[in-house]
Parts: sequence; C-alpha cells; structure tokens
Amino acid sequence: MLLLAACSGEADTAAGADTGTAADTTSVPGAITGEDAAASSDETTATPATSDARGLVDKEGNPIALVAFDSNSVSLSTATLGELPFFSMPDSYGPVNPPRQRAFARFPFRLGDGLHWVEGASWNSLIGVAREARRDKEFSPRELRRNLEAVFEQAGAKKVFEGPLVRDLYYGPQLEDEIAGSFHEGVNLDADTPTTVHVIRQADRTIWLQLSTHSHGAALVVVEERPFTATARWSDEFPYLTLPAAYDDNGSGKQRDFDMYPFWTGDTFEEVEGRTFTTAVRGEERSYSMYEVRRNIEAMMAEAGGTRVFEGRIPEEASERYDGDLKGYYSRGTGFSWDDYDSLVYRVNRPDGREVWVHARLEYLNAGWVVAEREGFVQTAALLPASQLKQQLDAEGRVAIEVNFAVDRADILPDSQPQIAQVLTLLQGDPSLRLSIDGHTDATGEAAHNQRLSEARAQAVVAALTGEGIDAPRLQARGHGQSKPVADNDTDEGRAKNRRVELVRL
Repeated sequence: MLLLAACSGEADTAAGADTGTAADTTSVPGAITGEDAAASSDETTATPATSDARGLVDKEGNPIALVAFDSNSVSLSTATLGELPFFSMPDSYGPVNPPRQRAFARFPFRLGDGLHWVEGASWNSLIGVAREARRDKEFSPRELRRNLEAVFEQAGAKKVFEGPLVRDLYYGPQLEDEIAGSFHEGVNLDADTPTTVHVIRQADRTIWLQLSTHSHGAALVVVEERPFTATARWSDEFPYLTLPAAYDDNGSGKQRDFDMYPFWTGDTFEEVEGRTFTTAVRGEERSYSMYEVRRNIEAMMAEAGGTRVFEGRIPEEASERYDGDLKGYYSRGTGFSWDDYDSLVYRVNRPDGREVWVHARLEYLNAGWVVAEREGFVQTAALLPASQLKQQLDAEGRVAIEVNFAVDRADILPDSQPQIAQVLTLLQGDPSLRLSIDGHTDATGEAAHNQRLSEARAQAVVAALTGEGIDAPRLQARGHGQSKPVADNDTDEGRAKNRRVELVRL
C-alpha cells in the first residue's frame, strides 16, 4: 500500500507531534455537528454510504467526525469566475508540479472538529516559487496567503475553517488510497500546517477552497460541487460493463470462453464457472479518480439491478487460498494480492435467467474488474475410437485428441476417461507402437505459464496410461504451450482448436 511521504525531513518531525482529530481554532458558522449533523437535510453534499458506513478513522485508529454544512449560511456571490481553478497565482508563484485535475472526485475538507465531504470537479497542487523565478525569489507563506485570501474575498468567499491541517486524518485505511491517487499534493504537508477553508456560493454552483501554507511551500485544493453523472453504462452484450468517459483499458481486456473465477462473498468464495472477462481501467495519472470509477461501477450495477454481496478488503488468509496460476491471468483486472485494495463484488440476475458476477478492484492509480457469466460446461471434444486413432496415425503420424482438464490445471476430468480408454486400446493392440503425448494451449495468458501447463497436462495423460499398465519407455510427454497454433487465436473457435493434446508416432 502506498504511504504518503512527507515533503521533507521537517515534515516528518512535525507529523509526529499531532495525530488524531484536532479542535479547530475558530467558530465555524454553518457547520452542523453531533446529532444535528446526522439529521441535517441542508448538508452541501450527501455523505456517500459506500465509504462512511464503516466509520472513518485516522492513521492512529481514532474516529473522525463527519461534519455537515448549511450552504445557505454563505452569502450569495455574483462575482464573475472563469474555469477551474478560478484564480491565478501571485507573481512569481505557481504549481510545483503539473496540477492534478479530475472531472469528478471527492475531497474531505477540514471543518469543525473533523471533515466534510465535497464531490465534483477538482483541482489541486503544491504551490511554490515558479521555476523561472527561483534564482531571484524566496518563498514567503505570508505573501502567498495574503494574495490568495484577498482574491478569495473578492470572489465572495466565506472562511469556514481556520486551524491545523492534521495530516493524519487523511491516512486512515478508508481514505489512504483515494487521497493518494487524487489529492496527495493537497494534504502532504507538515501535520500542523496552518490551513483555511473558504466557500463561495453562487446561484448555480458552490466552490470549496482549502489552502495550507508552511515555511517552504503551500497546497491548494479546489472543488466545484457538481452532482454525479454516470458516463459508463451497462450493456446488453457480454462483458456488460463499459469504461467511464476518458478511461481506457490499454488493450488489457481478455476473455475466456470457459473458466472459473472465485468471488468473495464476505465469508467464503463463490466459484463461478462460465464465460469470463478481465480488464484494467486506466486514466491519465493526474486526472485518474478512484472515486469516479467507483461511482460509475455502482451506477452500472444499479442500472442492471445488481446486488452488492461484498464491499471492503478481502482478508489476506482468504486471498491466499488461490495460487498464482489462477491470479496471473486475472491480474490485469484484480491483481495478485486481493487483500491490498478495496473490492466491490456484485451479482446480477439478468431477465433472461443468466447470472453475472463482478469483482471490481479500486486502487489509487488504476482499477479493474473481472466479469463471469455462470453457465454449465458444454463438451466440445468428440471421442475418437481406437480404430480411427490408428488410421490417422498411419496416414499422418499424429492425431489430435481433446482431453478435458480442470480449469488452469492438469487434472483430467472424468468425462475424458472414455477417450483415454481408446488410447489405451490403441497401445494394447500394437505393442510396438511408441507415442509422444504433446500438450498445446491457446495464446490466452502468459506464454511461460502456458508452457508449464502444457507440459503438466501431457505428463498427466502419460501417467494415466502407465497407470493402466502401458510400459513407460513407450511414452514420452512434451509441452509446446502456445508456440504451435493450428488456428487463429483471435476467435473462440480458433482458441478451442489450439487447446489440444496430440498423439505423435515416435
């Protein structure tokens, strides 16, 4: 998990001096705390139940108060404002790094004795002396703050908080990934950094500003409150989920015609067999919003009538029940360590009777998901009698048999035993016949993994035959992985043909 590093050694020293929730140093008109906060209908933004129902805690495990706010306590501003972030920097000042700007995110502003959620379009950056002025200019927190607070006042802003930043409020388990991915540079200052929060209320929008300044830098967070509008929609075609606007999968989407994926339900795994799909969900690093992805997933699930069966972190002990062979293929969607990130697991019962499961991964720099549509196994392999096996061997020196194995394993399934019996009959009928058992896979997944799997499956067939009395020297096992396709791996039909076991005359 990413830990937000302090800006300097000074920051590390200061961080240890102030943990937990600090009382703010001014009264906060408009703030609604305690029982009134829970009952208030005037809160500027609804508190998302997805994260807060579990109770926010800080880095030390102390509970964080969620403070509501009556936006009507702020006088209406008629100032003309441009586009986000609305204000220019004073002469010789500017962002230290390229600012982070997201179409939709949420930020917990300091307010009263705790935090207040605001969601909408956001902008944040570390502020310092502009690169071109650093030779002749020294940073002055007083100069920067006086300039910005003056322009805030000209825009009709009202100061609703003044006190310490209390950086550890943003380091608790529910906030760390979300803050790291979106607002790292808005809170990564000394723990006791002087901080103010201003609100601008206009007829058609409300703007929140959090400014923190210390001796060697500053941070500014700006959020223009907006209601959430989903940009991803549930589709009628598999894999059903679509990407939010301005996000892509970087070509990572992969589909298997039949597989098994385990979905965590809170106390056990539901192993779903059928068609599966996995993909990463990526955005530009400085515009990616973990919260935006979450809200779009929730919107798609609501549109589909889905049921959320789990939210949170899968326990480490449970995560380790499945090995890298299964996780490797699905890692583009849900990674290798399922306990290291927030998960959302849904079940959708479609009107046509099909059951769809979704496991979504939410991390600070990217996300992903796995979709599985439950369906029974349909055998596509046909039994070749010993006589036909011999005929093709005599004519071509090799013959393909389709032996069914457990998903991503070398265990021969019971329905393949009749085919193994015909190979046994072939060998028993010609004691001089020697065969190489060659295993092949399609090109789905990693090549090294497919090579190992093909070798193991070939060895499993050899073991089945020698176990019935065939002399071991008459057989050898070879795995070719995905290196010798006989059909196009871009189609379901082609991949099915490439997944095969061949008998080759020696």
